[in-house]
Amino acid sequence: MADRNAPASFTFEEWRVEFNRLSADLGDITNLPSTVNGVSVTDALEAIKQLQNGLSTVLLPNVIDFDDSTSASTYRIKMGTDDDLNLYHDNTNSVISHDGTGDLTITSTSDITANGVTGVNLQFNGSTKLATDTNGVQVTGNLHASGNITADGNITLGDGDTDSVTFNADLTSNIIPNATNTYDLGASGKEWRNVYLSGALIDENGISMSHPTTGGVMATEGFSIAIGVALG
Repeated sequence: MADRNAPASFTFEEWRVEFNRLSADLGDITNLPSTVNGVSVTDALEAIKQLQNGLSTVLLPNVIDFDDSTSASTYRIKMGTDDDLNLYHDNTNSVISHDGTGDLTITSTSDITANGVTGVNLQFNGSTKLATDTNGVQVTGNLHASGNITADGNITLGDGDTDSVTFNADLTSNIIPNATNTYDLGASGKEWRNVYLSGALIDENGISMSHPTTGGVMATEGFSIAIGVALG
């Protein structure tokens, strides 16, 4: 049987490994004398195994209970050479804190779920930019999407005439009001400048006003047209 040493400088983990090796040495009692210092080898082996089981419960318990952490030096799980990652509860919040080099990365081979009963907040430098609530998602600040956007349901753009909507892209669909004879195109003091048409203006009765594409006579079918001429 090999010599086993466990000096005082050993860590708990080094001591536990050495103790396991000693237990393995004693595992086959047929290689040992029947007694050691007048004590039955079988009884000694049983005592060592019982001690090992007790130490396993202390060193590697199924549940680790920590009190609330009141400072960086109390009741925290720390990882990294410079304690970069801390896990603790501060009497109010449960905290996963990363303060060091590199990023805090969460990866999974399946879905990642963040489930908050009152909501989930995504912050930038302490300021909430995206928040979930019972109504859906609230975004504070700018929102940029480099791909396509599909939105089901009703859409409201802006909360006042001080907001504006800019179209840099071409439209690829018709513009159809939700109700007939209800909404205007432009307003007094906010008229459209030019209207470029290819076709006719048609009212709710199907009466149309057509115009030539290059030159000629404008034809009407029941339209009343007011023409103002500025004389110089």
